[in-house]
Amino acid sequence: MRIRTKSICLTSAGFLALCFTAMGAAAQAAASTDATSVETGSGEIVVTASKREQKLRDVPSAITVLGGDTLAHLGVRSVRDYATLTPGLTTQDSGSPGYGKIFIRGLTTGSLQQSATTVYYIDDVPFTASSANGGGAFIAPDPELTDVERIEVLKGPQGTLYGASSLGGVIRLVSKTPDPSGFSGSARTEMTAIDGGGVGYSASATLNVPLVIDRLALRATGFYREAPGYVDNIGTGTDNVNRSRFKGGRLALRWTPTERLTLDAVGQLQDIDTRGPALETSVAGTLTPLYGERKYSNFFDAPTRVRYRLASVTGRYDTDLGQIIATGAYLKSTLRTELDLTSTYAPLFPVFASVGYVYPANTGVAVVSTVPAVKKTAELRFASRRLGGIEFVAGGFYTHERIASPTDIVARAMATNTQLPAPLGSIITTPVNDAYEELSAFGNLTVYLADNLDVTGGLRFAHSIEDFDASYGGVYYTAFLGGTVQLPPVHSSHDQLTYLATLRWRPTSTLSFFARAASGYRPGGPQVAAVVPPGAQAKIDPDTVWNYEIGFKGDFLDRKLSIEASAYRIDWNDIQLYTIFNGTQLLANAGKARVDGFEVQASARPTGLLTATANLGYTRSRLTEVDPGVTAYIGAAAGDRIPQTPRWTASATLDQMIPFGGDLQGQLGATFRYQSDRVTSFPGSLSDPNIRLPGRTTFDLRAGVSYRSYQFQLRAENITDRKGIANYMSGAPASSYLMRPRSFSISMSTTF
Repeated sequence: MRIRTKSICLTSAGFLALCFTAMGAAAQAAASTDATSVETGSGEIVVTASKREQKLRDVPSAITVLGGDTLAHLGVRSVRDYATLTPGLTTQDSGSPGYGKIFIRGLTTGSLQQSATTVYYIDDVPFTASSANGGGAFIAPDPELTDVERIEVLKGPQGTLYGASSLGGVIRLVSKTPDPSGFSGSARTEMTAIDGGGVGYSASATLNVPLVIDRLALRATGFYREAPGYVDNIGTGTDNVNRSRFKGGRLALRWTPTERLTLDAVGQLQDIDTRGPALETSVAGTLTPLYGERKYSNFFDAPTRVRYRLASVTGRYDTDLGQIIATGAYLKSTLRTELDLTSTYAPLFPVFASVGYVYPANTGVAVVSTVPAVKKTAELRFASRRLGGIEFVAGGFYTHERIASPTDIVARAMATNTQLPAPLGSIITTPVNDAYEELSAFGNLTVYLADNLDVTGGLRFAHSIEDFDASYGGVYYTAFLGGTVQLPPVHSSHDQLTYLATLRWRPTSTLSFFARAASGYRPGGPQVAAVVPPGAQAKIDPDTVWNYEIGFKGDFLDRKLSIEASAYRIDWNDIQLYTIFNGTQLLANAGKARVDGFEVQASARPTGLLTATANLGYTRSRLTEVDPGVTAYIGAAAGDRIPQTPRWTASATLDQMIPFGGDLQGQLGATFRYQSDRVTSFPGSLSDPNIRLPGRTTFDLRAGVSYRSYQFQLRAENITDRKGIANYMSGAPASSYLMRPRSFSISMSTTF
């Protein structure tokens, strides 16, 4: 059996696009199951981004969809990998899996951003914290991409259907579901070597077991991966220190007691442990290596620990008028990081000594941050069938989040990396407790003015409350403020409305045009500064966006050519920015911004054996207004470019199948990626000097052979070994976070 895999990518950070990547010349039915959970008889891709089943071409918004088999075929391992294939999706790397920022369409405020502007979903479960103080901006969810049906990236605000924090959009990871019709499974193993670095390997397996034919099935997945390192910590003598270990699994149970009712129960867990970050120490204010390529010097290896625990239950009941869907979920996630801050705090040791806190020689300083979050969610919605000239989705949503997030700056003996005894061991301690609760109602209504012309309006009302308390203690506060600072508990509440309006025209069955206007918001919260001067904001209001875009999607030449495009403009108001008010650092609604962009992407399939794709994206994001206090603190001014956002992105793939006869087939392919330069901060910043990160172009090559249900592949990634700087952290010395160098992989997989 020959395997053909296709990934439909409907993108837009401007222009909508469709990418179609092939892994074979036959078995179209097998291909369709890779990219979607549903396919019509004509082979149309169907997605659920609008919380109802729709043909991808008919969705009047910008979406990118990548199928699970395509991700494996292209060597995609993480969000950092598929972001480069998704125009408009950007990651701000912090050197370790699961740690960093994710944002869409340039909606970020840089290194000081506290809460997320893009929401991550695992199936129907929101992963990202909504709270302004929940640490959502620092968590880049990185679930293992094993047994994944597809990834949907929804561009632009999704406020009416997905609610809080979806300013830029939503990322949805859709898992494969149990199949009660028969037994099946898959297995895959891979080995990867990094040029000048280490060697890693991975293994995964999935079993689908029908317990009662056509009624009850269990699907079990397990995985283990050792990701190789390529950076050395000369301070400890650890080579390839940034190696990571991924392990976990997923159990899914599907029960269909009647033809109308389906129940799904899912439990999954994942652990990610990274020995040290992928960074290179740089000469302050430059990208020049201080100790040599791929080297840094810390007195300890700076590990990162990530934990995901998720349980959910979903019920679907079909009625004559539509489908009722109810979902309840419990998510517990933990991000724990350690960093060496000796160069920042050791200069304070003489000051501490002057008030009686004498630190011994060879004392280092580490910051230990933990973001443990518990998020409980429930949603009930009704998705109607087409009822004459209308169809609609309506429902309610509830979430409760609790964060207990300590950040401790501690003194450690450099020789042993053990914390000094009290009171010297605790330089600064900031235990934080935050609780966030939201209740919302939403609905989208589509009215068909004609069979090929319709309008959609959407509305969501959300009421949220947040309670916060914290204290600040340790040697630092004793020395400078006379002792521990205890904040009084603070409370805030907000009501928010979001809107959607679209117009869609389908002149033919293979061509559609749309115009869309949508709003979104990011929750505000209480002012949490240790000292709040009189007249300062007592609470932070939500910041909001309005997104306006037009686009088209079409298949031509009997679907041998697909082109999709869109252009957009975003107005971002009341941006949550750090400012100076009466000499005190505060968070405030202190600016405005505008983003203009476009994307265009084409997919050509001239023969059953050759597929080519190409896309181009442009994002121009800049501040249009900021308060004087913002300029004084972070150096931002009207007209400044928003940090971390490349103006131009591009990617292309080419795949050629080679029939050898019988069930034997070969494959050759290549991937091209380009990202233009970025800036790390604002031009006037003194504490975080602006550095321009150079653009990056990479090429990947792959070759494989398949025989019946077995596949074998060789991949060479970043074959020119082009050095890439993912992020930069200022200081003396500074740190450059590195992208993966040239690597070579060999994989074997089978299905049964």
